[in-house]
Amino acid sequence: MYQKFLAVAPAINSRKTLAVIILVSSSLAWSFFVLYAYDFIFKTFTNDIFWVYVGEAIFLSSATVSAIIGSLIGGKVNREKFLVVWITLGILASIFPAVFPETIFNLSSIIFGVSIGLGYPCFTAYFADCTKIEERARVSGIVILVTFLLVSFTAAAASVLKIGLLGFVLISVFLRSISYFALKFDQCKREFGKDKSWLAILTQRNFALYLFPWLMVCIGSSLTAFVWTGLGPEYNTATNVGNIFHYLGAGVSGLFAGIAADRLGRKQPIMMGLVALGVSFAIMGLFSSPFAFAIYLALSGIAWGFLMVLYLTIPGDLSSSGSREKYYALGIVIPLIIFMGLPSVANLLKISIPANALTNGLSIILFVSVIPVYYASETLSDAKMRERKMLEHVEKVEKIVQESKKHP
Repeated sequence: MYQKFLAVAPAINSRKTLAVIILVSSSLAWSFFVLYAYDFIFKTFTNDIFWVYVGEAIFLSSATVSAIIGSLIGGKVNREKFLVVWITLGILASIFPAVFPETIFNLSSIIFGVSIGLGYPCFTAYFADCTKIEERARVSGIVILVTFLLVSFTAAAASVLKIGLLGFVLISVFLRSISYFALKFDQCKREFGKDKSWLAILTQRNFALYLFPWLMVCIGSSLTAFVWTGLGPEYNTATNVGNIFHYLGAGVSGLFAGIAADRLGRKQPIMMGLVALGVSFAIMGLFSSPFAFAIYLALSGIAWGFLMVLYLTIPGDLSSSGSREKYYALGIVIPLIIFMGLPSVANLLKISIPANALTNGLSIILFVSVIPVYYASETLSDAKMRERKMLEHVEKVEKIVQESKKHP
């Protein structure tokens, strides 16, 4: 049962699949936890909110620049050694604020940014190298489920236990250290191939058509931060509860999206994610109450589960060995930096926009996002989908035959 669950296609062995799941999910969970606790870390050292957001800007800028650097050097060095250095850097970054608090603004922001961004293109390229196109989305779905289970558990523990700086360090080090186990299951060897230029990737029609909606979704979702800044203290409980369901919803819907994307193709689950996000925006705009806001967070989590699975999958579908790092740097890191950066602007400038005033604009953004997906070519071929259906049919027949032998 264990091997059948992990080896979702004959093309990949269970040890390699397990290594992929451990490495990618623990790396994502650590990143999300750092982002979740980031404001808390910096507010521990200063009461000046301006410097908190300056530190956050430095952090995001460092992550972006280091992701570009990582995509350039990641394909030229030993992948296993590179990942060991990157994971270790993340552990050191987690410890750094507690050991050297006096340097929190001039070094810690940079170290956190580099420790997140530098290895992203490398471990996502490893994910693509180790998965075949016909089972890539399903593995991605498992990765997203495990990621958000870890995030939900750690975020809930941090909220309930009201951890201090030491608690943050312990949880962060724990999450980051999990990635070492992946290297015990696989050596993470690289597949070599032709390197593509940045311009060639950006002008690839299918990649541009899929990238534009993802950018629009990240921008649209980040604009909701301008609504959050105007929420009163009566929304605190709704926000905390909604965030937990946001993470859990993302994990469960991610698994469903992965299964659907390997059966139906990539475009339909993207459409499902966009529809779920549109409904969540509508609820946020129509109903101004803490309960409605919690429902919005839960539904948006479901939408993000769909979209994250597909946008972890599609750069791998469109790229080939030798250029995967660049595809993932453009397809994942930069859009997510945009998504995280705009809320910092909202918090720094204290700009608040009523939810109903923002809903129309967000609806337009989502409508615009659907059009490129409609015109994009499906990355999973009809032949692969028919082959999967045939294999599933054969498995059902074999099961029926085995059952008939047991009960003649």
